[in-house]
Amino acid sequence: MGNLFENKTLEISAEGVKIVVSEYTVNDQQVFRLLFSDGRLPLVITRISALSSNLWTSIPQGRQKEAESFGKEISKHL
Repeated sequence: MGNLFENKTLEISAEGVKIVVSEYTVNDQQVFRLLFSDGRLPLVITRISALSSNLWTSIPQGRQKEAESFGKEISKHL
């Protein structure tokens, strides 16, 4: 699986925060690492295919709300 971002990273703004998104492949699974300008801990998320749509989840689980919110923003650039 190749890198979807032209420069290997993508910068987005969401919820008033600048976020640097990096794409990686781990065990054939596409994952995204998010670094936040507001100092919160980095977040790693991935897409999961469901019956009717794709869902976003955090790795490890526990930051599901952030994963869904920021995953939707990333989807706009894929």
